[in-house]
Amino acid sequence: RIYRAETEEKAKEEILRLKERWSKIYPKVVKKWEDKAYALLTFLRYPKEIRQFIYTTNQLERLAKEIKRRIKVIEVFPDEGSVERLLYLLLKELNERLNSRKLRGFKEIESGNYHALPGEFFTQ
Repeated sequence: RIYRAETEEKAKEEILRLKERWSKIYPKVVKKWEDKAYALLTFLRYPKEIRQFIYTTNQLERLAKEIKRRIKVIEVFPDEGSVERLLYLLLKELNERLNSRKLRGFKEIESGNYHALPGEFFTQ
């Protein structure tokens, strides 16, 4: 429920519910949630349209899969430099592909001030 919250306020309410329900059984876990809530829920400070790009790891998983696929074809590298060159060229190619892609929601927020600065999630 915490990650499905629409706003920071709703997320705070869900964390308080978590605390009420589980703090006696799992005090350390609940304490971690309270201490790290600001960082864990940073994506809620951004417009709803781009949140999935912030909290998902799909791009990283895709990158790892592509690197693995390319390395598998070569099998043996003569030296460390050849691995570095392969990674450089692969990352350059993927970067060029991603630069031409239009991401939903980013156009609307270009002029907005959506910086999530470190701070306290719960004020004492």
